[in-house]
Amino acid sequence: MKKMLKKQDNKCWYFVDGKKVFGVPSHLRGDVSRLRGDVSGLCGDVSGLRGDASDLRGDVSGLSGDASGLRGEASGLCGDVSGLCGDVNECEITNEERKKGIDIKDLIE
Repeated sequence: MKKMLKKQDNKCWYFVDGKKVFGVPSHLRGDVSRLRGDVSGLCGDVSGLRGDASDLRGDVSGLSGDASGLRGEASGLCGDVSGLCGDVNECEITNEERKKGIDIKDLIE
């Protein structure tokens, strides 16, 4: 006899004052070094995030804020980054490229 498939609901949730709240929090903080995957659906201020973002990919157009705490290879990220600011010295650009300047189009595959 065949078993029926069960529908699974995947939901994002977090806790505020000990209460479970469904949805995406607008106030993420902490270390993103162990995060992996597509960040295309994320939006909001990244000022409180820090760590290695090398394993993240996707469209970052919805993100804003100070990205100084993030480091790593950004070749998997795309989108409008005009809302982001901060120190980009940890990007994987050589010192020669920094001195002469580099076209942003050369960084996109």
